[in-house]
Amino acid sequence: MSEELPEHQQFLNPEQFKAVTQTDGAMLILAGAGSGKTRVLTRRIAQLLYNGTDPKAILAVTFTNKAASEMKERVEELVGEAGKKVWVSTFHSSCCRILRQDIEHLGYTQRFSIYDDDDQKRIVRGLLDELNIDRKAHPPKSFLSQIDFHKNRGRGPDEVLKEHRGHDVQTLLRVWRRYEESLLAADALDFNDLIGKVVILFRDHPEVRQKWQERFEYVLVDEYQDTNRLQYALLRVLAEPQRNIAVVGDDDQSIYGFRGADITNILSFEKDYTEANVIRLERNYRSTPNILAVSNALVAKNKGRMEKRLWTEGDPGSKVRMVRRANARDEAEWVADAAQLMQRRGAEWEDIAVIYRTNATSRVFEQAMQRRAIPYRIVGGRKFYARREVRDILCYLRQLTNPADDAAFLRVCNVPTRGIGSKGLADLRKEASTRGEPLLNVAKGMTSGSPRARKAIGAYAELIESLTKWSHELTPAELVARVIKETGYQGMLSAEKTRESEGRLENLNQLCMDAASFEHPDPHANDFETLAGWLDSVALTGQDEQIPDGGMLTLMTVHNSKGLEYPIVFVVHMMEKQFPHARSLDEDGGVEEERRLAYVAFTRAKLQLIITYNVIGPSNDYGGRGGPTDPAEPSRFLFGLPDECLEGDLPDVEPHAAQLKALAVRKKTIHDQKLQAFLERQKENAAVEVEEPDDLRLIEVESSDQISVGVRVHHPRFGVGTVRMVRGRGPIAQVFVAFAGGRTKSVRLGDPSLQLVMD
Repeated sequence: MSEELPEHQQFLNPEQFKAVTQTDGAMLILAGAGSGKTRVLTRRIAQLLYNGTDPKAILAVTFTNKAASEMKERVEELVGEAGKKVWVSTFHSSCCRILRQDIEHLGYTQRFSIYDDDDQKRIVRGLLDELNIDRKAHPPKSFLSQIDFHKNRGRGPDEVLKEHRGHDVQTLLRVWRRYEESLLAADALDFNDLIGKVVILFRDHPEVRQKWQERFEYVLVDEYQDTNRLQYALLRVLAEPQRNIAVVGDDDQSIYGFRGADITNILSFEKDYTEANVIRLERNYRSTPNILAVSNALVAKNKGRMEKRLWTEGDPGSKVRMVRRANARDEAEWVADAAQLMQRRGAEWEDIAVIYRTNATSRVFEQAMQRRAIPYRIVGGRKFYARREVRDILCYLRQLTNPADDAAFLRVCNVPTRGIGSKGLADLRKEASTRGEPLLNVAKGMTSGSPRARKAIGAYAELIESLTKWSHELTPAELVARVIKETGYQGMLSAEKTRESEGRLENLNQLCMDAASFEHPDPHANDFETLAGWLDSVALTGQDEQIPDGGMLTLMTVHNSKGLEYPIVFVVHMMEKQFPHARSLDEDGGVEEERRLAYVAFTRAKLQLIITYNVIGPSNDYGGRGGPTDPAEPSRFLFGLPDECLEGDLPDVEPHAAQLKALAVRKKTIHDQKLQAFLERQKENAAVEVEEPDDLRLIEVESSDQISVGVRVHHPRFGVGTVRMVRGRGPIAQVFVAFAGGRTKSVRLGDPSLQLVMD
């Protein structure tokens, strides 16, 4: 570029230059990974100011305070004082500023409070008590998760009622309506309300809508692929009638569907704005050609995407390496050894990142780093042994080996909730202090306090006593599983039915595996001694050490890696049901989002990308003496990549070919054995007869697609019934049928006696 150009127009490639200088009208800037999107966005703002636009007429929104702060700083570096007047902020901050001026139209005052998660939980807990709803059966967090889900999609209670019926929905709506009444009475909003109330304000008050439309002549949006339907509705209103909206995003990096992000927002932009100019930023300034070729081939398999292909100039760089190991521990040990070798050869620890799909994966890699004294940090998450659910279960276990551990007692005696309140605990502590005994000892025969408190505290002491007996009879892994179940912790998390609770259950599964893999220094140690040794090991390895010079290696999930880059990246645990996650296989568009996650992980690497996997994945069941023993298949994402860019342990057969065929044979054998046992039980009970109509018309079940909730079926022993639930897939799927007389029976889908009733 010529030196005569203003600073903000210099050193831009041709596509970036167009995106910066063509300022009027609608524009979609498809910015691939590492293509300089922030550079384009900030210089576009500078161009608007250069054109004479009033800084107050520019609105630029993004998702995080960090991104907004960085954007604002860059704009100010380019244009000086004028940049401070541009409205650069997050969606929620922008909406909060609007509401502080105009929320009185909705019945709130400008002094409204913003409630955080704890405030919301406190309200819902009180409402459940008020409405006589069992908090154990219906945890407050479950209600808040559902309310959050619907609010993010712009739905209120009335819209949800139109779409869904049933007892559970009615219960949700009762709580939700009272929740909204409580917020209004307290002159408060929750986090989602900040955007939702602005949308309602603009919808119901045209004069307010017009004021803000006239205020913002230009609207710019960062990370547009991550917007939800509520944010989409907000932007549509603000951009009218001038339609000067520029959105920057990459549909290939849309990875927040679980938070409500709707990829169709970016895919349908050209339909919403038929006049839009589309500019593709495909030149990558981050990664080597080999890394980009592998990443491009991976994401190209997604059907729901806009065509683009990243490219860069220069040397192809190191080939992408694949490494296969026998099990998770061997995989982690190899990664730690490789990282240590790279550091010895000149790499800094901060140059290296280990990226995984879920937080639960971190444990085995943390341990490998600790064994080598490699300094590491976890981005966006706590170290494994510091996570709440892990610490809770460890506190239960500590009481089994040390009944005098009062700190452990106080942490978990009311987790899950058992009716032990602060007053009861105060009475217990006072009595224990007077008697000079540990809390657990006094709890067994507490004499002070109310009868209700004494009963609840005594019941907890009995629970610990029963678990203590098991500690001498079970292996540590089996005992951990027993504690998770018997204390009610597993039931508490399962009842929440949220992504977070699923992740916490996965962490507890990892804790079981950790206990199973522990080897006591004394080969003759019994189960109880092994438990105590494992707890000592956990306590020692869980201590943070002083950070040495040279920084730290980074451990993080893919979601937390977005927007970051590292010279050396390990993407680990690339196996089926791990990455892609098992949950995604049953979700609409789930595998495509998982593929986008893998794409994001790969494109974090600047110079070296190493992909690892193992052949024995983590078990899905709690306990287990042997620990992780389930066979694992290489991730489907490791196939169809360009061989010339790869080296190492390339998987030979795609999981959907020979390996799946072998797995199907194994499953069929299991099915045949179970089916034979079922038929034998049928013969034993053949004496039971059911009257049937003479004109009953029956057909065979040829496909699982024929069986769904509400379908009528016939069974020779039980008669005619209606399908209430289907669990699993294929011939061994369980079909739960409500038969005459109110009996509900479980029948295998592959049972040849099960037939469809033709009405």
